[in-house]
Amino acid sequence: MILFEHYHRLFAGCPQAALDKPITLSLARAASILCCTPRNAAGTVKKLQQRGWILWQPGKGRGNQSVLTFRIHPADAALSVARELVRQGEIRGARAFVSRYREEWAELEETFQRWMSSQFGLHVSRSPGSRKDVLRLSQGRPFPVLDPSRVLLRSEAHLAKQVFDGLVHFDPERGRFQPRLALYWEADPQGTEWTFILRKGVWFHHGRMLEAEDVRYALLRLRDQSPLHRWLVRSIRAVDVVDAYTLRIRLHHPDSLFLHALSKEFASIVPFDYTERMGGQFGRMPSGTGPFRVVRNDDSMLVLEAFEPYFGGRPFVDRIEIWCVPDIAAETEAGWPEIVYANVPGREKRDGSRSTWTELSRSERCFQYLGCNMTKPGPVRSAAFRAILDRILDRRLLLEELGGSREPAVIWGEPETERREVVSCPPMSDSEILRRLKAIGYKEEPIRLVSYPDEDHAEDAEWIRQRCARYGIDVRIVYVEPEELARPETIRGADLVLDSANIDEREELSLLEFLHDQAFSPCHHLPPEAVREVMARSAVLTRTFDEKERRRQVRAIVSWLRRQRVFLPLYRNRIELLAHPRWSGLSLNAHGWPDFSRMFVRS
Repeated sequence: MILFEHYHRLFAGCPQAALDKPITLSLARAASILCCTPRNAAGTVKKLQQRGWILWQPGKGRGNQSVLTFRIHPADAALSVARELVRQGEIRGARAFVSRYREEWAELEETFQRWMSSQFGLHVSRSPGSRKDVLRLSQGRPFPVLDPSRVLLRSEAHLAKQVFDGLVHFDPERGRFQPRLALYWEADPQGTEWTFILRKGVWFHHGRMLEAEDVRYALLRLRDQSPLHRWLVRSIRAVDVVDAYTLRIRLHHPDSLFLHALSKEFASIVPFDYTERMGGQFGRMPSGTGPFRVVRNDDSMLVLEAFEPYFGGRPFVDRIEIWCVPDIAAETEAGWPEIVYANVPGREKRDGSRSTWTELSRSERCFQYLGCNMTKPGPVRSAAFRAILDRILDRRLLLEELGGSREPAVIWGEPETERREVVSCPPMSDSEILRRLKAIGYKEEPIRLVSYPDEDHAEDAEWIRQRCARYGIDVRIVYVEPEELARPETIRGADLVLDSANIDEREELSLLEFLHDQAFSPCHHLPPEAVREVMARSAVLTRTFDEKERRRQVRAIVSWLRRQRVFLPLYRNRIELLAHPRWSGLSLNAHGWPDFSRMFVRS
């Protein structure tokens, strides 16, 4: 970049300069323009010529002028430097470099972004007897935390599943548990003592084999040191290592969802030695047993490489690079030209060039909701106000006006074939809403709504603000980063929290996550007596082994929560993908992500 600054200064210091037209210039004059000694100027000129940016013909003899020819416009030279920085992995530096000159060359940033967009997708390099497949994606934010006990976002959780494994795996298609790190397990007749036998020959990414002590360490670490997710294993009383490949887990009480909990990504197994050695850096550069290992993770990019000795079979894709480019991530086709998110607003689902592409689609099980604080003094604490707010937020109108991939929300409580969509109450007239607000004594007190700054959250928050303003309700939006929104004091300080609930095929466990995970609002928005009610109902649920009875209890819990209006479901998203015919092994999970380890490319 310093060499470019010299070139920029030299070009600007020669007003008569034009590309590919020689001009006369003494070395002394060049030194004056560059603000350096003639000796240093000679060295700079030599480097610029080696770079191909100039031609320099030194004058022969004392006092003779040299001849300088500029070969490239400074804007093009700047673009070349930015591209080099990207190829070196310095994406953040490249973006900052381009931004520095945006006012001088308005087209530079646009040209750079177009070039950046062309870098994503599958890149195949071949050499005699080998082939390397690199998948390059874009995301709007970096991934500083991949520690499974600390992940917050669905994207982080998905990546953690590529790096780590749990003791067991839940197969959503068959509704069964399958061996993963544990080869076999059994419980005693009382259901309070579980024995697990581990696979042999499982390697961690840092070069050590898995042993029972790692499992003991990981589960107790989750229980004792993870404020966010410790609820998941709170039934564990003790973990005893029997030998290198056998351990016994003792529970406080029988837990019908214990295997569900062990299959959750938060309960993935981490190595005790490496985790302790890395300390706070473990989240950024973790070591697991999963199909991919982390080789780089900073503010520019996350790089995953296929783990050759993976016990489940080496992935086909050799390397995954996820570049952190917020503005480009929002504009490119999912940062992934061979796979297009077809229901992005403003994009046609198909065009002629994609008529033979494979279509995949599914509705996310997750849903967007508005959490209502029943403990903070103010209008939202009133049950009558929450009921009116529920009527104001007409879901049909929300879907009609915001559109995109949104569709009616579906929440817990029914098998997929029978699940009920959450729709709005019958429309209420404006005059009736205003009459009810007046009847409860609402005095236009401001209401604080907190959410993420992501595009969809911002659209939703603004729609809610405008909808409420129609009836004189003053909603003030505050955007915070996910880490801040997960802080209990942030949640408790908000009247309303706009967030999304994570649901997958393990519905009962997903409901417990929504109620007890410290990153979600309900456990912070309920008054003490309601918290006690939730704890009691949850305890009954985990002690119920009949599936039909558990589903009935889930419906009862959700019905109770809906009557309290501690959360107002808004919508869910439908994910539609168009995949290039060469991609195989693609499927979407409940959160709309494909499993990288199962994907492969046909030549």
